[in-house]
Amino acid sequence: MGQPATLVIDIETVGQDPEAIPLRAREILLNVATDEDRQKVLDSLALDPCTGRIICIGVHWMELDRSRAYSQPDERELLANFWSDIGQIRPQRYVTFNGKSFDFPYINIRSAIMGVPIPRDLVLDTRRFSIDRHFDVREVLTNYDRYKKGTLEYFCEIFGVKSPKDGISGSNVGDYFKQGRIDEIAQYCLGDCRATGELYTKLKSYYR
Repeated sequence: MGQPATLVIDIETVGQDPEAIPLRAREILLNVATDEDRQKVLDSLALDPCTGRIICIGVHWMELDRSRAYSQPDERELLANFWSDIGQIRPQRYVTFNGKSFDFPYINIRSAIMGVPIPRDLVLDTRRFSIDRHFDVREVLTNYDRYKKGTLEYFCEIFGVKSPKDGISGSNVGDYFKQGRIDEIAQYCLGDCRATGELYTKLKSYYR
């Protein structure tokens, strides 16, 4: 492409239909003591790449101020298109918010489950304590403390960045998806990308 590429990436996920989870795996998953515990398991399906699925990947190329949302109904096609473009862009640095703990492992595992091949030299970097290849904004702002509180909205408020949380949040993405409002989910995802990119811009000169 002729110039360095810094890509901000964010994903949106939903839980699979429990009936789509292999029978024995579903039995193991739901082998809990009470109905309340069972409901907690069902409510958290979206958070695990083994029981959830990706419905949108947002990408923002910072140098070009160009964004794209991958939101095809077929997850395999979505992932294949994402990896095809990543292979052409060949980013020098990824930027995420909690991407090392959530987004990148999720993309890698879903790609493996769906059998989507990826360029071997472009495996998404999930190593902690490094910012050269992957600048995880949340890791930096929490000093690598996974248990320290701090959402994207919170840090946007602290740094004076316009919050992307306007009418939709991660907690109701599943409802929007059931209603077929995928375009709104895509715009929400890209809003998260842009906000993460703005936080990165404010931080990057302090971390070399």
